Amino acid sequence: MTYRTTMEVTYTKSEDQWLQARVNRFTASVIHKLMGNSRSGGLLSQTANTFVYEKAAEILTGISKPIYGDALDWGKDHEAAAFEIFNNNFFNEWTYYGGETYVFIPYADYSGFSPDGLCQDAILEIKCPYNSAIHLKNFTITDADSLKSVHPEYFWQMQLGMLATDLPKGYFVSYDPRMPEGKQMHIAEIERHDLQFEIDEKLEAAWELLQTILHS
Repeated sequence: MTYRTTMEVTYTKSEDQWLQARVNRFTASVIHKLMGNSRSGGLLSQTANTFVYEKAAEILTGISKPIYGDALDWGKDHEAAAFEIFNNNFFNEWTYYGGETYVFIPYADYSGFSPDGLCQDAILEIKCPYNSAIHLKNFTITDADSLKSVHPEYFWQMQLGMLATDLPKGYFVSYDPRMPEGKQMHIAEIERHDLQFEIDEKLEAAWELLQTILHS
């Protein structure tokens, strides 16, 4: 398999511009909502259908669901420190895209990915769980299959991220500075699975439904 060495990267100057770049797309962080199986035999599950209607409402009203809370603040406050510790463990030249960098990598016309970090051959996804029990459970993650079992939402996020960047692997990092030494960080290498057809099929079905809702 050949991976491209360049990709389209959108740099925005503010969070508002970053959100605008994503507004009409089913982004990697929410792609899991489209990936379930439909009981009726269609391409999209009931959860996926509901999500598409929510996306349509967001586009038509210009109002997004607010995302806030202690868990979100905790993650934002500790992500940069997690990257520094992770980066010190690798000889690769990593670029940090978290914090207030507001980077977006489009995938086709319907989706895209905002990486926490990138190097020449891998993406980086950093999680700083507010709940320390979740952090401890993350130590059971060793590869893509175990990531899918523990956190299917992160599995699909990373798979679409690898697809958008056309890179062969990623690193899942869980960080909790409250833990004793040896338990503060867990790093798992996540391999790319051959899921492009499945992801594209769901995205195209979701996009078609979205256009029907918006223009009917």
